[in-house]
Amino acid sequence: MTDNKDPVSAFGSAEEGNDPLKDYIDPTLFETIDRQAQIELLTPAFDAITLAGADYDLKAQDSATGKRYTLLKNKEVIEILVMDNSFTDQVVDAINKDQEEG
Repeated sequence: MTDNKDPVSAFGSAEEGNDPLKDYIDPTLFETIDRQAQIELLTPAFDAITLAGADYDLKAQDSATGKRYTLLKNKEVIEILVMDNSFTDQVVDAINKDQEEG
């Protein structure tokens, strides 16, 4: 994450398009959440992470049933998420909850 709160500079450039999201796309979900829908969920999630500050990061890990997403703050786990239609809301809620507690 960069300090300048600009999602394009944090996660790629306009020229790269959605390539920076490639590692976060979960092909095991394509029957229920296609690639474009996942991009539409991931983009505002990363925007929220960027706006929350450089302390937050989202990591994607492959698991037996698809990808798991770990929201971190200062390398400490805040929340473990799975991709579904409320993914963006889950990320935003986890950040808000952490900020309220912090």
